[in-house]
Amino acid sequence: MFDAILAGLMALATPQAILFMCIGVSYGLMVGILPGLGGIVALSLLLPFTYGHELAATLALLLGAHIATIWGGSVTSILFKVPGAAKSLALVFDGHPMAQNGEASRALGASAMAALLGGVMGAIFLAFSIPLVRPVMLALGPSEYLMMALWGLTIIATFSDGSLLKGLIATTLGLMLAYVGMDPVSGTPRFWFGSVYLLDGISFPVAMIGLFAVAEMMKLFVKGAQTADRVAGKEHSTVLEGVRDAFRHWWLVLRSSLLGLWIGVLPGVGASVGGLAAYAQAAQMSKTPERFGKGAVEGVIAPDATLGANEGGGLMPTLAFGIPGGESMAILLVAFLSMGIVPGPQMLISELDLVFAMVWIIVFANLLTTLIGLAISSKLARLPSLSPNVLVPTVLSVCFLGAFATRGLLEDVVVAALFGTLGYFMDKYDYSRANLVIAMVLAEMIERNLHISLGLYGNLFILTRPIALAMLLIIIVTTALPFIRRARGATRAGAAS
Repeated sequence: MFDAILAGLMALATPQAILFMCIGVSYGLMVGILPGLGGIVALSLLLPFTYGHELAATLALLLGAHIATIWGGSVTSILFKVPGAAKSLALVFDGHPMAQNGEASRALGASAMAALLGGVMGAIFLAFSIPLVRPVMLALGPSEYLMMALWGLTIIATFSDGSLLKGLIATTLGLMLAYVGMDPVSGTPRFWFGSVYLLDGISFPVAMIGLFAVAEMMKLFVKGAQTADRVAGKEHSTVLEGVRDAFRHWWLVLRSSLLGLWIGVLPGVGASVGGLAAYAQAAQMSKTPERFGKGAVEGVIAPDATLGANEGGGLMPTLAFGIPGGESMAILLVAFLSMGIVPGPQMLISELDLVFAMVWIIVFANLLTTLIGLAISSKLARLPSLSPNVLVPTVLSVCFLGAFATRGLLEDVVVAALFGTLGYFMDKYDYSRANLVIAMVLAEMIERNLHISLGLYGNLFILTRPIALAMLLIIIVTTALPFIRRARGATRAGAAS
């Protein structure tokens, strides 16, 4: 194995490989910052450039770009409440409040360092744990995936501090919007109102751009120069503070990284679910959960550590079994096949040096992304202080361009505008946009796995699947925790008065 580790490292020691990694990381950062694009679009656009070059250099280009989009998507989530991609959604919950509180530099520093630490852990996992994880993967089925998606919905309690009823209404609306279009199992059209466009459903990136980005710009325009969201002259943090935060919360980084690895290993779950799950576990296990949603640095560290580790976890089933761990991994799988790389158990024997080359690429790409990110974070932190007259048209232009770029449809631009209006009024009347988006993310996973579970195991599948039953009990416990804490807080407040 040592020879394979050394051979993988030497494969990257060529000028072409180093150049391609730098190009991939720089390109990934730029694409990641654009709303609605992210790793899937970045990799898709690079596919034509995967021919005629060194194998290691091509892998460095692809994986470097993919990894860099993680932090690129975090930037706009933190600064403008505009998720660069679905997996960056959880960053807006505390990252943007930190920016509003004058701690944008700290948030960006914590984000970059957490992603690096998570990415390194993911690379180590990829290198050594493939034989250990295979039996675990085979033990899980649609019932267990269903429980994981339901667990993700328990996060609604975290964002329903003002009114649980309003939180439930927002969640229900998100589920209804997610079910527009064709049933993923039976193919039955639902809520399409005779429109061919709606048969494909509502594009999640487009809805997200509208709910957060367009809505925030509407809010900024309405409030004008006096808006409380402006942070001009209020930045009082440093990037180094964020770096120290990531190391100070080492236990949270470790927990979140392990969660990212686990979710990455599970085929078809995806990084967006991982980011939300990381945020949920950070809030539920915190001694001060009331700080979440108001600028808690832990709410930035947990999702980014998970997303960083998710890449190593997602590569594991892709390389070992030819089963992509998510949408981005599916694009990578196509690229592998076009380069003559055939994933499967045999690859771990005959091409072990290539596997370790990918491990080294993940490490170096994460390191390069973090170094660039830390170098430019202090300058990026000044962007929200721009005048609304400059900021609003600039961000809206990028948002509508991103909405159009997702599928090349003008209707998506209209949908982004409609969701922007919806998001503005939801924020105005204290309905949680986070709950709506979480429901949209998890709805298809819940529906698909429920259909399959009922078909395979019958109506009482929970009782016949011990792992699913154990996960259901965990869901009940974690859902009850916020209500127990509220009750205890009310009791203490009553006793004190």
